[in-house]
Amino acid sequence: MIPKQSFTRARIAFGLLLGSLAVLAGMGAARETAPAAVAELHGAPSQRIMSANLCTDLLLLMLVPRSRITSITHLAHEPVAALMPGADAGVPVNHGTAEEVVRDRPDLILASPWTTPAMRRLARKAGARVVEVGDANSFADIRRVTRAVGAAVGERHRAESLIAAMDRDLTDLAANAPARARRVVVWNGDGSVPGEGTLADAIIRAAGGVNVAAKFPDTRYSTYSMEELLMVRPDAILRGVDGYDRPSLRDTAGEHPLIWKAFAGRRLTYPASLYACGTPLSGRLARDLRAELARVPEGGVAW
Repeated sequence: MIPKQSFTRARIAFGLLLGSLAVLAGMGAARETAPAAVAELHGAPSQRIMSANLCTDLLLLMLVPRSRITSITHLAHEPVAALMPGADAGVPVNHGTAEEVVRDRPDLILASPWTTPAMRRLARKAGARVVEVGDANSFADIRRVTRAVGAAVGERHRAESLIAAMDRDLTDLAANAPARARRVVVWNGDGSVPGEGTLADAIIRAAGGVNVAAKFPDTRYSTYSMEELLMVRPDAILRGVDGYDRPSLRDTAGEHPLIWKAFAGRRLTYPASLYACGTPLSGRLARDLRAELARVPEGGVAW
């Protein structure tokens, strides 16, 4: 027999779901009965923009004032704090739920290729455009994606300004290449390392470094054991960090005493999400990496 309390909770949850669907249906009906308003909305810059992806969170905050943003994802705060401190202050967050689409009533949703079909259906019900934004794994990709998002939110000039600033950083880095390129590898202890064709590789190259993993037969991501790392002896290890501070097997491998001994003064950290999301500020990340590599001790890794 089903307990009375469980049955009551189920009825309440079902009622909330029906209420959400009713609101969405009403929003969709209102859009359908006012085609002129829809045309006007799509002709003018969107004023209620919802981001459903971390990378579009960052681009959106760079491109439009906060007053035009209904929400960004709950993942955004840490990378925003590293790149643009305070830029997300007061901006609501979302977890990609149906209730949040109802709450935000967006006219534009910036999504990724992996946005769920359910979210897309809800967006259509709400009468919102969905703009799918792909990955940026190179500086050329960053230019393309930034222009696409700039066009979607009605900020083409701002997008071009951001790209121009990035290109100035890249031009300056290329014109002042270091006398000796440092051999580096992105290694977090889990064996997976980014190779050629990744954003991490593009940033390392722009910084004047040599990505050891780019020479692997398997392009993009390959595996790299601790023993292989010790054998190849890169000048420095790049390690992505995030806000997850609980113990893990990956972190245990990365903190092995041999790694600490062999790469003392050669372990550089960076916010992991910033090497996963290509934005116009990736040029600044390359500039920061150049400065970090300049502080790496001269000579090879000593045993």
